[in-house]
Amino acid sequence: MSKIGEQLQDLRASIDNIKENMKKIKIENSLLQKQQEYLVSEKAELVKKNEAVKEQIEAILERIKNIG
Repeated sequence: MSKIGEQLQDLRASIDNIKENMKKIKIENSLLQKQQEYLVSEKAELVKKNEAVKEQIEAILERIKNIG
């Protein structure tokens, strides 16, 4: 095989390798985006619950103040 033929074959192999890596990266990126969406949603829910508990504690403290 000629030198140019070998170089073309190597180039094709490199391109195929890059295509495979791109597919893997796209899949990984998609999974990471879904994970990020879940974590953002979970954080919002935790902030909401935290705020509700904070309000309950403040109400309890206010009642305790009014007793004494």
